[in-house]
Amino acid sequence: MQTGLRHWLIAGAMGIGFAAFRAPAAGTIEEASGDACKLLTAAQVTKVLGVPVDDGTYSLPGHPQFCVWREHGKPQMSAQNVQVNFLTARQFDAPKTGRFMKGAESGLGDEAYWAYTPGFGFTLSVRKGGTAFRVQSRPIADGMTRSADTAEDKAKWDEKTKTVERAIAVEALRNI
Repeated sequence: MQTGLRHWLIAGAMGIGFAAFRAPAAGTIEEASGDACKLLTAAQVTKVLGVPVDDGTYSLPGHPQFCVWREHGKPQMSAQNVQVNFLTARQFDAPKTGRFMKGAESGLGDEAYWAYTPGFGFTLSVRKGGTAFRVQSRPIADGMTRSADTAEDKAKWDEKTKTVERAIAVEALRNI
């Protein structure tokens, strides 16, 4: 697991570096706007996640559209957490037809859908009017530091993740 995570982090850093290097030559890259940390309070996230969390912090410095709330007093790798980020229309639409699409979710905003990305898990994308956001959570005790999961464990965590992400989306929609 540690080797896979390390490779993912290296690949992600290379991708971000390449995008930053290419951005001036390719023109402006559209970014979502908004302050994701203002969508939810720590109390709202604590209520949904079931553990105390710290106030939201920007997960990418200088980009307030990305926010994470982490379990209080736990190291990052073992903390339960919730992440929310604003999306452009293109970012919202892109996964809807790809291999990661896992189905629509009714009753949230104007449109919502699930995606599953290996190594990341489920995410819930929601659009209401001209605002779109994505919710990702890790509601698993001991986070990434736990031992290997069985197929039954994985199914249980997937369902808990979806329950948490749906509840977080409901809370976030109250502030849009």
